Amino acid sequence: MSPRHLVGLDLGSQTVRCAVGEAAPDRVRVLGLGEAPAAGVARGVVVDPAKASEAITQAVEAAERVSGVEIDQVVVGLGGAHVLCETRTAQVRILGRDGRVGPGDVHRALDQARGAPTAADREALHLIPRAYTLDGAAPVADPLGRTGLRLDLDARLVTAATRSTSALVDAVHAAGLAVEDVVALGLASAEGVLRDVELERGVAVIDCGATTTTVVVLASGAVVHTAALPVGGLHVTQDLAVGLRCERDEAEQLKCRYGTADPLAAAGNELVTVAGPGVIGPHEVARRELAAIIEPRAREIARLVAAELERADAGPLARIVLTGGACCLAGFPMVVHRLLELPVRVALPEGLGGLEAQLGQPRHAAVAGLLRWGSRQDLRRARHNRRSARPTGRLNRWFHDRF
Repeated sequence: MSPRHLVGLDLGSQTVRCAVGEAAPDRVRVLGLGEAPAAGVARGVVVDPAKASEAITQAVEAAERVSGVEIDQVVVGLGGAHVLCETRTAQVRILGRDGRVGPGDVHRALDQARGAPTAADREALHLIPRAYTLDGAAPVADPLGRTGLRLDLDARLVTAATRSTSALVDAVHAAGLAVEDVVALGLASAEGVLRDVELERGVAVIDCGATTTTVVVLASGAVVHTAALPVGGLHVTQDLAVGLRCERDEAEQLKCRYGTADPLAAAGNELVTVAGPGVIGPHEVARRELAAIIEPRAREIARLVAAELERADAGPLARIVLTGGACCLAGFPMVVHRLLELPVRVALPEGLGGLEAQLGQPRHAAVAGLLRWGSRQDLRRARHNRRSARPTGRLNRWFHDRF
């Protein structure tokens, strides 16, 4: 496979997605997308690598047919509530000429931060610098070239359960693929949908998937908090199946066609026919009854997100950016807006060209972000080979370094 070809692999609990692209100036040119029903994945975690590898193979083969590219390595997303974020700090003496901070000083600070002890059953995914401080002065995003005696680093370390990471990698290897990089899915989604202006103003990216909702909080261009909540769109479907006394497949169809999280949008006497199981048979319910079932779960998700925003302690946010397939539920953005009292934008993947329409839905945020991640890391490696320690790309302040 040409080194310019980028491949992102997203293993969801419902769908496995494989996207192929190639680097182009200021964007990624999309060449194709392949999808397959998920297997061996529960709540974003691989629980059966053999079954998961079969689903991966199906999605990859579909992507190969569309793109005409032979795939042999992927940037893969890692999800699940086991992905955590913790604060790391470091302090080093500046050794640069005339007290100026050089690449070596920055690298030593990064090495010290990521070298701190981590629990034996966890491993590091990403080290994300938040700010640098010289001799206790005001924090700066990029210390290179500044003068001082001591350099302090405030960073966030994203870690994952070793067992879950290994199961994911095993599934990819069993499908005959090499793993180029493993990326926390929440960060991939943020990479896929955020606009430049949002990075500086303070924003939370909420990716609502089938069984997991990921939260990424950014302030002043830096990631300050990440979390994964074990609830998503399938929980709404299950609530409807129980409340309406119907099969889950029918509940999913009713949710997508008639469901809303805003009871005000379901006012009136509109009736919905529910086929129901054989014993009960077809029966009619008011559409507002669907809303009455859906709204509590939607509010629960919004409340859990609010708790994570409070835990992040990032200060005032300018906006909530919603993405992921479950965010398309009618009325859900309004529930989030009312509970969090912030403007809400439902986001599509950005920075794409070529067959971009294939990745033009919120459910594609993560796999689109994986393509952009691979493209930016190629650029970073190229600049690093020119002996530059300066971070690259539009998100340089929150993806300065990686493992």
